Amino acid sequence: MAVTVTPVLAGASRHIATIVATADGDVIAVVPHGLGAAPLSVVLTMDGDLIAARSSLWGVDSIDATNVVLNATAAVGSGSTEPQLRVDIALPHSIVR
Repeated sequence: MAVTVTPVLAGASRHIATIVATADGDVIAVVPHGLGAAPLSVVLTMDGDLIAARSSLWGVDSIDATNVVLNATAAVGSGSTEPQLRVDIALPHSIVR
């Protein structure tokens, strides 16, 4: 099976995506954000299938200018077609005069 990353919002300074892991072995999710710089904020929120999200224990593995890589620390709780996780990625706020 595979991890599906679905963009919900793809803006210039913010990117939101949902994560679906359809098999227990799906423990890595690469979220391409296209922001052009390393984001300041990455927030993971359980979404949809809460039981799968809780038991998989997703966390941020690495962040760079193009991708955020997530890792499920427990290879259980997948097998759902509903989103298990929502990722909110944002650049630092700047005020321009």
